[in-house]
Amino acid sequence: MGNIIVFILILFALAALLRIDFFFTILYLLAGVYFLSRLWSRQVFKKLKISRTLPERTFLGEQIDVTLTLENLSHLPIPWLMINETFSAVLSSPPFFRTVITLGGKSSYAARYTLHARRRGYYAIGPLTLETGDFLAINQRLTNLYEPNHLIIYPKILPISELGLPTHSPQVILPTPAPLFRDTTRIIGVRDYVPGDNPRHIHWPATAVSGRLSVKQFQTAIARDNSIFLNLERNDYGRPGQAGVAIELAIVVTASLAHHMITYETLPIGLTTIADDPLTGGQQKFQLAPNKGQGHLMQILEVLARVEGTEGVDFSRSLREESIHLSWGTTLIIITSAESEALLDTVLLLKRSGFHVTLILVQPAAYSYPQTMRVQELGVPVYRVTREKDIETWLFP
Repeated sequence: MGNIIVFILILFALAALLRIDFFFTILYLLAGVYFLSRLWSRQVFKKLKISRTLPERTFLGEQIDVTLTLENLSHLPIPWLMINETFSAVLSSPPFFRTVITLGGKSSYAARYTLHARRRGYYAIGPLTLETGDFLAINQRLTNLYEPNHLIIYPKILPISELGLPTHSPQVILPTPAPLFRDTTRIIGVRDYVPGDNPRHIHWPATAVSGRLSVKQFQTAIARDNSIFLNLERNDYGRPGQAGVAIELAIVVTASLAHHMITYETLPIGLTTIADDPLTGGQQKFQLAPNKGQGHLMQILEVLARVEGTEGVDFSRSLREESIHLSWGTTLIIITSAESEALLDTVLLLKRSGFHVTLILVQPAAYSYPQTMRVQELGVPVYRVTREKDIETWLFP
């Protein structure tokens, strides 16, 4: 573009100096073509409508079809248009889609390409970059016209339900009646006071009517809540370079358990973890209270799709702090890598506080981990996952 302006200025100087009509004719022609092409390019971009169609969420291993629709609302044709769309190399190789098209006036074009959900995660599809110019390539314009869409790929879910869970799983304690406790929100009657009754449960109106000290009777309830505490602290998963594989395996364990318990056991399940979140760009605490239903399962899977390993988290301390928000009698499923003194102290504290604790140690067989298993002395079920096959069969060494 700079060269054509210089050429026009030189031609103008020659025409003015020599006063040759032909030079003026060429000057007017070039100047007219230059300014017309600039106006043309600017106008077609203003009238270009773009849309991108793709699913917002998908499961691991599925194919993702993406459609880019470009509609020229102007009567002016676009002589050439380069489409350049970028995305993660995990989804496709090469990590871009590029093509050049011609778009007539009042016409549209649909560009289609395919991505593959090879790894769970939160991915940006785009941005889309368009490049165009005029017929003579006098003017050229490069611009970003369309912001990226985002795609969530859920983690792998292994079919535990087909292989005999709960008889071979750490959840064997869950379908059985858990300890009963009194629900103070549900009064079913009154009875005479006996020594040892809680004075706060005295029913004063009934006492006044009968003349005898009476206490409230409450309906008993079963604590069936379950909550998964997932440790994503990289330093707890072995030496640098080992954490990535182990954390991915821990996420598969978590997703498979949550899917089985909600879908097949119809038990409420919650999730608590602290992790790096690409959506917010920093460390984030995720806390989902125990609940049932496919909608709740999708919330758990969406969290597990996004989270990445983090650093600077005291998992045992977090476990103690977050457990105080759970109901008495809740089953806590702790998913981490190895025992530690802090973890043993925390597990003992949780048991004394009325929680049922199950510990799952994710320890890929290719790496070396401590084999202490001292937590079994506390009467806590402990299971070790070394590979995905262990999750499917629950045959732990």
